[in-house]
Amino acid sequence: MEKLRWGVLGTGNIVGKGGPALRSANGEWVGIAGRNPENGAKAAEKFGVPKAYAGYRELLDDPEIDAVYIALLNHLHKEWAIEAIKAGKHVLLEKPFTMNARDAEEVVNLAKQQGVHVEEAFVWRRMEGHLFAHEAVSSGKIGDPVFFRGHFSFQANENSTRLVEEWGGGAMYDLGCYLVSWSRFHFREEPDSADCRMIWKNGTRVDLRFAGSLQFPGGGTAHMTGALDMPYGCGYEIKGTAGSLEVWQFSDQSQITLQVTVNGEYREFTTDRITPFRLQAERFAERVLSGEKLADGGRSILAQARAMDALFASAESGKRVKIAQG
Repeated sequence: MEKLRWGVLGTGNIVGKGGPALRSANGEWVGIAGRNPENGAKAAEKFGVPKAYAGYRELLDDPEIDAVYIALLNHLHKEWAIEAIKAGKHVLLEKPFTMNARDAEEVVNLAKQQGVHVEEAFVWRRMEGHLFAHEAVSSGKIGDPVFFRGHFSFQANENSTRLVEEWGGGAMYDLGCYLVSWSRFHFREEPDSADCRMIWKNGTRVDLRFAGSLQFPGGGTAHMTGALDMPYGCGYEIKGTAGSLEVWQFSDQSQITLQVTVNGEYREFTTDRITPFRLQAERFAERVLSGEKLADGGRSILAQARAMDALFASAESGKRVKIAQG
């Protein structure tokens, strides 16, 4: 196999970026399925995809599909990841991987049993600005990282799927997952406890706002805030024993700019919206084609899910929560 043959489950807005990115030197976009035949057919025509399917199951049954990019609503992630794995497909699953660590472990364990690769889709991992910041921290330019402070917010439309409880809505699932993963990335270890407060939407279990912290065994602390009812803001800063770093994100429909400042020295990194998705898909395909499946045994996926679970548990209990270690 020289190219990974991709299918896409879902026809939402993110497919406009993630779908075309599957066409690369080591990948081709073969088919797409929506929740009904009409949605699949419209998306196939819009994006020039060869095959449209009557539904998700029909796509998974196609032997010409090697891997699937699952871009469905949060509450459907586990169900269709499991179905895809059972069908022998490799799975690139949009964040958050699943709704909780128990479900994430079930998906990861099944992938191991079936010998397929699964991955949580975080395109920031392929953005030069974040990698530049990581190199600055890991090379000691700010000394030992001690305090991380991050924020992510925007004003969601009142009809947004992000605000529907049954569909896995809420600021923590949608935005907090980035802050959790950024802090884990820079501290280079897993947190061991969490505190969080959430403001819920009209008595539902949809958090409009959250303020939380993660404590790391090496002495680092990450403070994070997010909201679906505040003006746009996205970025983080890290204070170290010998300096500081800031990363702030600005975006529009066509591009994303990361402004990175390390000890007062400023650099700017701009990318179009599709390139990070393409780099993500290429790296995924490279792993699959080389036989490198779940190189870390899924530990990073599970650590991310456990940290998210602990933040929710703290918000519900009003107490600091210990994070289970894998």
